[in-house]
Amino acid sequence: MFSFLNDIWDKLVETGTAVLNTEREKRDLKLFNRTWLIVLIIQVICLIIHVINGLYSAELTTAGFVVGLCAIYPIVKRGRVNVAKMAAIILISVDTSINAVVFGEQTHVIDFLLLAALSPLYFFELKNKKLIYTGVAVCLIPFVLFHIIAPYVTQYALPAAMQLSLYHMLTWEKAFCMMVLLYLIYNKNVQFEKEMRQKENELAGQKKSYECILEQIPIDIVTFDKDLNYTYVNSAAVKDADVREWLIGKSNTDYFKHRNIDIRGAGERDSILHEALNKGEAVQFEEMFQDRNGVPKYSLKGASPIYSDGNKGLTGLVGYAFDITAIKEAEKKLKEYSAELERKNDDLHHFVNATSHDLKSPLRNIASHLQLLQRKNEDKLDDDSRQMIAYTIKSVKHLNQLIGDIYQYSIADRNDKPVTTADLNDLLERSIKTLEDVIASKNAVINYGLLPKLTVSPSHIETLFANLIGNALKYNTSGKPQITISATENESSHIISVADNGIGIAPEYKDQIFEIFKRLHNSEEYEGTGVGLAICSKIAETYGGKIRVESEPGKGSTFYFSLDKELVEPNNQASHNISPYKNMAIAG
Repeated sequence: MFSFLNDIWDKLVETGTAVLNTEREKRDLKLFNRTWLIVLIIQVICLIIHVINGLYSAELTTAGFVVGLCAIYPIVKRGRVNVAKMAAIILISVDTSINAVVFGEQTHVIDFLLLAALSPLYFFELKNKKLIYTGVAVCLIPFVLFHIIAPYVTQYALPAAMQLSLYHMLTWEKAFCMMVLLYLIYNKNVQFEKEMRQKENELAGQKKSYECILEQIPIDIVTFDKDLNYTYVNSAAVKDADVREWLIGKSNTDYFKHRNIDIRGAGERDSILHEALNKGEAVQFEEMFQDRNGVPKYSLKGASPIYSDGNKGLTGLVGYAFDITAIKEAEKKLKEYSAELERKNDDLHHFVNATSHDLKSPLRNIASHLQLLQRKNEDKLDDDSRQMIAYTIKSVKHLNQLIGDIYQYSIADRNDKPVTTADLNDLLERSIKTLEDVIASKNAVINYGLLPKLTVSPSHIETLFANLIGNALKYNTSGKPQITISATENESSHIISVADNGIGIAPEYKDQIFEIFKRLHNSEEYEGTGVGLAICSKIAETYGGKIRVESEPGKGSTFYFSLDKELVEPNNQASHNISPYKNMAIAG
């Protein structure tokens, strides 16, 4: 039987908790439900006593109070905790006031309102001050009013003898209610202290965890309160544990005095903290100092305010210092290396420039003298001699071209030429014009659509077009070479394609052909130095792009080179569409 009653009690205590979200709200509602049930049980017992004693008036008022308590149940079921609490306080106040009038002043029923005035302290948390004040007022105002109107309502009260009898009976009820209320308040305080200890333990655990994390970071980290006194110092900042413990609650001035350091240093540190406080944001700077051995050291220092509630509740500051001596030394060496590399690159550029000029001149002389020698001794030379001279002249010309190509490769990524917004159609036409003799001899047809205007170095783009079109003409055995140049774009790049109907490239060589001096054919089959496509790749990379090829042997090739829009996009470039191809050059 007791188990059955216990199940009913637990079910009633859990009423309304299912609709609440947090454990704190559920726990608060359970406390109220227990109190509500205890008061209901007390009133039911009082009702039974009144029936036994034949107190008809008391029966009616107590029965009304029991009905009122039951009416609170639907409010509780919906999880309206504070509404249910205030309804209970109002119900107690009204019922007590009515009982005081009906039973008479001599019963001192009105004293129950003094007990009820303590209930808001139990029902509501201290942060709900308005509800507490309202609940207390709901109880004390009727208490005061009753003593004012008591002489005027005596005709409605019970006879004096019955009032005296009821007074003795209610004395025990008051004492019981007082004990119950004190127990409930005590129990709530015990629960509150338990929660506070739990929270303190959680906070202490979190603090220890955070301190362990900060101890693992190889950076000087300290925290200050609003008065700029230390609240935490990690071991990287101060290695001596005793000094770290002593430093808590001390200021920078105390620390500098303790270590017999120039006190001006404390003022400099505090000025950084004050700057962070005044700005309300993090401040950071680099500091150079000398260690005890006179060796220069560099440190990155900073401070930042700590807020507990957005940017309103300032709780303190965090300061940090990070040794950047190694970084500074690396930066210094990097600058030295960069300057040295730039100097060597300039020397190399001058060397290549001078070498190409100095080599080409004697090579031209060799070729010229060989040709003069051949013409002067035409009748005296046999066929083998003529072939050797011709082969030598061809080798000299090849070497001369190789020197020129190497020079072009060495300067391909230099931006010595002016960068301007250029029409790629004009640059293409100029490149085609330099190849018009080859185009005519090959009976080639070149088609191109409308190309964009881009911010580029014109010589770079002309070199790209000249090399790609030249290769398309060179590596082509058809009776009528067809070359098509077009442009597309995506979100990040402009993409120019050069397609031909030449001999094509095997898949395994698609990447190798862009390496310098990489040739797939010997010079007897096709003239060249193996530098042209390497130059194209280098130029494309200069503009944040790359070059690639799609090809099949015997089915031609299509070369694509991309130019990054961030590097080549003009400020007011008009959008473009590829127009129908037009005939650009037809050999007769």
